[in-house]
Amino acid sequence: MKNALRVITICCVMVFAFCATPANAKGSGDKFGDAQAGLTYGVYKPTNTLGLKRSMFQVMKCQPGMEKWVAASYGFGKKRIDIYQNKLDDYCSDAGVSKEVGTTTIKGVLARVFVYCEPWMPKAYAACTARDIAKFGGYLLFVPSPKLNFNPTSIQVQGVGGITFRQLRTVALSLV
Repeated sequence: MKNALRVITICCVMVFAFCATPANAKGSGDKFGDAQAGLTYGVYKPTNTLGLKRSMFQVMKCQPGMEKWVAASYGFGKKRIDIYQNKLDDYCSDAGVSKEVGTTTIKGVLARVFVYCEPWMPKAYAACTARDIAKFGGYLLFVPSPKLNFNPTSIQVQGVGGITFRQLRTVALSLV
């Protein structure tokens, strides 16, 4: 009888050990907050994604010696918003061929405006403006005021598939 109770007790402990997982091991359910826990730069989450649902979230390796970076996408198919974040001066992604067409202000800091204009079409390339973001796609690149106790963050808010300059700005302004 003692041995039977001991075996049952051991089995119960083993089942509990394999099935029970501490709450913090699963994460908070907020991917941005979970990512922040492992990074030295501030991670920002959009509160307005123009009604587009999140389709991807990853924390990815950067170049050797550089911190991981955060990538999130909203939308499916052609119409999409991508938000890329990395520690300032860590170069983790390549935005591709684009033209800087001006600046705007996001929460009191200067943001550079880029459009994926077509350089093989010289006249169209020369005339390319922020309005062409809706046609070709483009992005805003900026460094918000650093979060307390964190390194500065470089943020790229990119839109393709009909996303306008104004819509990119709306998403960038919603980052908290």
